[in-house]
Amino acid sequence: MDRWEALETNIQPELMRRFSSKLSTNVSFARFLEWCEDDRTTGSMLKNNVPCTLYFLVNSDNEILGSIVINHASTHMGHLHAGIVPWRRGEGYGTAMLGLALTRCLEMGFQRVQIVPREDNAGAVQTVIRNGGVLIEQFRQNGKRYLRYEINLLIGRESDLENRNRKTDYN
Repeated sequence: MDRWEALETNIQPELMRRFSSKLSTNVSFARFLEWCEDDRTTGSMLKNNVPCTLYFLVNSDNEILGSIVINHASTHMGHLHAGIVPWRRGEGYGTAMLGLALTRCLEMGFQRVQIVPREDNAGAVQTVIRNGGVLIEQFRQNGKRYLRYEINLLIGRESDLENRNRKTDYN
């Protein structure tokens, strides 16, 4: 994560930033995961105090390629926040990771989710659109322009959930 932060000052999702040496706390990975578990149930470590779950996208070499946070309730900035490490962007990992997270959102009982990328983040915007995002709002916050997309999870993902829940009889 230090490598990621050395390249960017605004790592997304926000939750990832706390396990960086720039925060003046060099916590162990085990302690970081404890904080993540606390966030999953209480949301106490984030500004919005909404419980959330952090997922990592990891390759076969155990290299972190990206991460995504699913907020357990909607916030002004949406349900999902994601980031791919800069040296692996443009390889389809963001699209795949978001698709997996959307299936997880459906399993959690969401019917629709909102994602709010910055307007100038063309990669994030295309990732959201590739996963069924429909633009519903544009707004400014702190001098930056944001685009609010909504994804209807009941369109095209029911079969993912059904296949996961189906038990196969091998008798």
